[in-house]
Amino acid sequence: MKNTLAIFVYTVLIYMISFTLVINDSMAQTNESQKFTVIKEFDIGQIRYYPPVMKIQSNNNFGSLFNYISGNNSDRKKISMTSPVYMGDSDGNNIMEFVLPQSFNINNAPSALSNSVKVFESEPGYFLTLEFGGYASSRNVRYYSAELTKIALKHNLKTIGQPVLLVYDSPYKVIGRKNEMIIQIDGNL
Repeated sequence: MKNTLAIFVYTVLIYMISFTLVINDSMAQTNESQKFTVIKEFDIGQIRYYPPVMKIQSNNNFGSLFNYISGNNSDRKKISMTSPVYMGDSDGNNIMEFVLPQSFNINNAPSALSNSVKVFESEPGYFLTLEFGGYASSRNVRYYSAELTKIALKHNLKTIGQPVLLVYDSPYKVIGRKNEMIIQIDGNL
């Protein structure tokens, strides 16, 4: 009886794990990602150059950004989701930004219909980056922000502004999640 129960529990566990992996894989996003050039690699981290891209920004309001890409814009055009989603602090306000697909520029990006969404072209810049997995808990964000500071000090890099969290995966993806902490650095390398 014990062996039968153990086999049953083992079989159910295998099915549950398999189902989770299949669902996780089928719900994983395959979005266009923002382009960058790696300038230098460290043991844990990189210096990257990010060219200008079109972005939309709100005060930490995912819904208003999602509405914009869902067609609530001046062109009534649906826009593909890209990665990463930027989350950070700007002038004391929590902000969230979506990167628009590469096909958009300052001349063809639809205007926002809501005052809560800002459409703009980002400034190019050099950034120190550090990748980490799992969900981006506040504890992870604090830890990896501190690690960025340590790397910058170790390599005599002058930082500009505050660290920003980049999230690459949908909340539905459980396994193999990718996040990064980045901070702008002085481009005089």
